[in-house]
Amino acid sequence: MIGLSLVALLFFGGTVLVNLPATTMARITGVPPQVRALSGSLWSGRAVLDGGLVLNWQGKWTSLLRGQIGADLTLTGPRTLLQGYGFASPWQIGLSDISGRGGADLLVLVPGASPCDGQAVVDIARATWSRARVTSNGRVQISDSLCQVPGQAALETPPLDLVLTSEGTDGVATLTTNNAVKSEMGQARLGPDGWIKLRIEPAAAQLIPGLPDSAPTLLEFQLN
Repeated sequence: MIGLSLVALLFFGGTVLVNLPATTMARITGVPPQVRALSGSLWSGRAVLDGGLVLNWQGKWTSLLRGQIGADLTLTGPRTLLQGYGFASPWQIGLSDISGRGGADLLVLVPGASPCDGQAVVDIARATWSRARVTSNGRVQISDSLCQVPGQAALETPPLDLVLTSEGTDGVATLTTNNAVKSEMGQARLGPDGWIKLRIEPAAAQLIPGLPDSAPTLLEFQLN
């Protein structure tokens, strides 16, 4: 009887949680400044973002059988259409089967990013983050772009290829030019402790005003 009561209590508590209005949870936890409006619940809802982007999510009950909360995700915008699956549990968060196209409207969500007119083709099989390790597997191909840095001349970038892999406990993103030369532009490593190690190669530094290009630039910072 005690066991059945606990199961019933957990089921009731979970039902209340997933049906909690998204605006109520936003008041409790806060939301990024890029979020303009929320509607629906944690289980099925909609978020209006900067740049005319809209994120829709729909929970999947089958995810509960795996001990996690999961939802189908769709992100749309003037030049963006991405679909995939997101999930979270007490020990891991992640994304899987993310595919579609991403446009310049996505850059509005990145603080300090300069406007660019390129287009990206996204194919990410899986990306997860836990206290033990970060995993990633996928690819993002970006067309050549024209970027306008405020107060400076327009910057032309070649087509780029971003490949996501895993090494040890780190997730690794390697950026190269997507042409015959295949010049390496840089690499970012994210560890389970939230630290990012960024290596910017001279080929990429030559495209960024103010960065030294005589040798690779190494940066480390922690995600908030």
